[in-house]
Amino acid sequence: MVTNIASRDVGRLIDEAVALLGQAKELLEAPPGQEEEDLGGKVLAEILERGASVSKQELYAIAERNGMDRRGLGGFFRQSGKTSLYVLPGDRVVLTPYGAEQARRYQERRPSIVYEPTIEYAKVAEESFAEDWDSDEDAVYDAL
Repeated sequence: MVTNIASRDVGRLIDEAVALLGQAKELLEAPPGQEEEDLGGKVLAEILERGASVSKQELYAIAERNGMDRRGLGGFFRQSGKTSLYVLPGDRVVLTPYGAEQARRYQERRPSIVYEPTIEYAKVAEESFAEDWDSDEDAVYDAL
């Protein structure tokens, strides 16, 4: 009887372990685009793009536009640890060196615009230039 009960418990524990391992495997195999979005990084990057200094009202607008609640902005100004933003006298907020570093890291993680060259440059070139694109005179420069 003891063996029968212990056997059932071991079987149940094995089933639970297999289910947990399956969940862990699904999490590890999730596509990279499904990771949690870095809202703070987006806000800091936009401030950096605007010259690293904005008014408080601009900060609120940037946060709202990027999906961050205004109440979440306090973490940027925390006094313990590393602060990302510093309040200047008056109405301005400026990035700290740490905040600028976080903004740059976010910008580096963003997908960049990929330039795809076209062989039909004449279509996008100035019309007068495009007229002689394939001339013998221009062929000399093609070999360079």
